Amino acid sequence: PRRIQELYDINVKGTRNILDAAIAAKARRFIFVSSNSPAGLNDVPGRLMTEDDPPRPYLNYGLSKLQSEWLVNDAHRAGQIEGVILRPCWFYGPNQPRRQTRFFTMIKKGNPIVIGRGDNLRSMSYVDNTVQGLLLADAVEKAAGRTYWITDRRPYSFIEIINTVAKVLGVEVRPRYLPAFGSDVARLVDSLLQMAGLYNQEIHVAGELAANIAVSIDAARRDLGYDPEIELEEGMRRSIAWCRENGIPL
Repeated sequence: PRRIQELYDINVKGTRNILDAAIAAKARRFIFVSSNSPAGLNDVPGRLMTEDDPPRPYLNYGLSKLQSEWLVNDAHRAGQIEGVILRPCWFYGPNQPRRQTRFFTMIKKGNPIVIGRGDNLRSMSYVDNTVQGLLLADAVEKAAGRTYWITDRRPYSFIEIINTVAKVLGVEVRPRYLPAFGSDVARLVDSLLQMAGLYNQEIHVAGELAANIAVSIDAARRDLGYDPEIELEEGMRRSIAWCRENGIPL
C-alpha cells in the first residue's frame, strides 16, 4: 500500500467481506491471521508480551489489524461464527516477502546495518510453525473466541538473527552500528508521513529495528498443544535454499 486508507480498505473492509461470506456460507470457524502490530512494542524490554496485555497498536497498520480483530471477536460474541485470532510475528520461510530476501542480500554483502546494540529481542514465525498453529486453531475446540501468539520457540536478538543468516550463507559480517535514535528518527518520519495519509514500508520497518517485539507462546502451548519444531538456523537454511531454488542469487 502507498496510502494509509489502503491499509483500512484491505485489512478492515477486506476482513469484513470475507467474514460476511463465511457467515453466509454457514462456516463453523473463522481463523484470522493477524500480526504483532496490534500489540505494539514491548513496554518493558525483558518482559514477553502475552495475549492478556492491552493492545498498543503500532501506527495505522497496527490499528487496521486491531480493527480487523474486533470484527472477528464481535462476530464470535454475537454467535454468528466461531472466531480464532492468531498473531504470528516476523515471517520467514519459503514464499517469504521480498523485504526478507533484501535482508539476506544486505547480510551477504557483509556490512548489515544494526541500529543500537543489536541486543533487542524479536519473535519470529517460520512458515511451518505458523501452519501448525493454523491447523491446531481449526482442530482444538477450546480455541474458539481466543487470541494466540504463534511464533518460534523463543525470541532472538537482532544480532543473533544476522549472525545466523551469515553462518548459513557462509559469509563473515562486520555490522555497521548506528545510534539507537536513528530508529526513533525513522519512527518520527513514519508518523509524519502517515499523518499526511502516506505509507512507506521501508521507513515503517526501520522505525521498529531497534525495538523489542518479543512474545510468549505459553497460551498456545497450553491450549492448542502448539509445539514449534523449526528454530532459527534450520528455518534460515530452508529460507535461503528456497531463494536459490527460485533463481534469487545469494
